Amino acid sequence: MFGQKKPVNPLSFIAQECHLTGKLIFSGDVLIAGHVSGDIQAQGNVTIEPSGTVEGDILCRELMIAGQSSGEARCKKITLHEQGIFEGDAYCEHIEILDGGQFLGYRHRDPLSTTETNTDVNTAENA
Repeated sequence: MFGQKKPVNPLSFIAQECHLTGKLIFSGDVLIAGHVSGDIQAQGNVTIEPSGTVEGDILCRELMIAGQSSGEARCKKITLHEQGIFEGDAYCEHIEILDGGQFLGYRHRDPLSTTETNTDVNTAENA
């Protein structure tokens, strides 16, 4: 009845007035309301709020975009919300685009485990 609690993914928050540049690595979930210029790697989910923008590659479990993202995304699932804009290459098993969301790019239907490898090797094997 009073067993151990499930470990909760830590949540990192990038506030609306924050501007970060560089390679960011997170051990849990990330909520972005500010601006990131650089690559993001998270063991959990990444959520980009309507005020948030990311210019760089994203590697995570699930990516939810209500703001803007440009670059390469590698994850299990991408969800584009009504105001969300994604521009770039998406390597994911599932994608959901809600009415008003914009996807500008190319989707590669790869499972997460294979997307962590070099894409040039995967492209050469599929050619």
